[in-house]
Amino acid sequence: MDRSYIKNTPLPPRSSSWIHISSDRRMKRFLLSIVAASLCISTNLWADTPKPDPYARLDAFAQILNVVEQNYVDTIDRTKIIDGAISGMIRALDPHSSYMTAAERREFELRTGGQFVGIGVEIGVKDDVLRVIAPIPGGPADKAGIQSGDIILAIDGEDVSKMSLDHLSLRLHGEPGSTVRLLVKHVDALSPRSYTITRDVVKTEVTFSKLLDPNYGYVQLKSFGPGCADKIRDEIDALQKLTPNGLHGLVIDLRGNPGGFLQEAITLVDFFISNGVIVETRGRNGVVMQSYSASLGTRFDFPVAILINAGSASASEIVAGAMQAHKRAIIIGTQSFGKASVQNLIRLKDGASLKLTIGRYYTPDGRSIQTLGITPDIYVENAAILPPEDQKFMREKDLPNALKPAESDSFVQKHPATPMTNDFQLFTAYTALKAHELMK
Repeated sequence: MDRSYIKNTPLPPRSSSWIHISSDRRMKRFLLSIVAASLCISTNLWADTPKPDPYARLDAFAQILNVVEQNYVDTIDRTKIIDGAISGMIRALDPHSSYMTAAERREFELRTGGQFVGIGVEIGVKDDVLRVIAPIPGGPADKAGIQSGDIILAIDGEDVSKMSLDHLSLRLHGEPGSTVRLLVKHVDALSPRSYTITRDVVKTEVTFSKLLDPNYGYVQLKSFGPGCADKIRDEIDALQKLTPNGLHGLVIDLRGNPGGFLQEAITLVDFFISNGVIVETRGRNGVVMQSYSASLGTRFDFPVAILINAGSASASEIVAGAMQAHKRAIIIGTQSFGKASVQNLIRLKDGASLKLTIGRYYTPDGRSIQTLGITPDIYVENAAILPPEDQKFMREKDLPNALKPAESDSFVQKHPATPMTNDFQLFTAYTALKAHELMK
């Protein structure tokens, strides 16, 4: 059989000897030529197939904008529509990415005027709802009864579900003496409640310290503002001077601390560890953007317990996570908030601002705690501790006609009185530090 037969001659019936080709070699050549031709055709088809255009959907956007402009019942403001589209695009990314127009940016700067004017509350999105991370102690929201974990449903009657965090923050700011109406649902409540809160200049002491007994200290940090790490260092140095032989242990209270400046958190951890990574930031595909390590040398080497709760976020979680990973502190309380993302503020040409999430924080042992939070070493819900006189236990001294102790047997072991009867988490931290000392 030759090629001209295959090419030009009609196929014979199945009973013909055409089916039984005598030369296997010629058949192999024929089949190989068919495969090669198929590959060439396939390659040409792929080469001619255009790559998908990543911006093709912009045609749909332009078409919709045109339809709206031509057919909407009222004349529209094109700038307002496009700004709304940009806001929606950025809001679709994550709760902490946002867009602020030039006008909104100017209004925000004018309203705040370099000071915190508002209701004194830190907010964040968790489980797809707007929650109060923590009210600032002594602020208007705190005085009104707003609590950590509360869900804000509406601001001045407007549903908050479509607003960005920055826009919500803007709505809570305002002139001192002006009011804002919030619809709030408490965590344990069946129905929401309306609050009318008067805005004011919010002032708060960032740090607070005291001795729990002659050997154990307590410092509270309410936010990671500028210089707070140095303030905590000074507070601890002052406590050291009040103790006979220096502190035997320290409780650092980060409950309700919504975070703040990253560098302050790094410096605070640096006071307690001598070397190693404090926190890493990683961007797309896990690429390390920045790694921060200890550099100051250990200033304080006594045992530490750190208190956290659902109101501990961002910089608070960086401190707790680093100290936990380095086994430098025992973490006590409840699960923290879980905000461990990195934002970059980009100023646009027209004065608008884009706050974009560009990475995640990782603890020194490689954990990403975004949405997860820090898990305490000792999980403890807070509760009041009944003083001894309120605990209904019968003791020997309560029995009728009980013998009095003899003069020679009058020794009674005394335990230091601690002002912690209304704070079980703090009491647990104090007890853990005492136990650590006894186990040495």
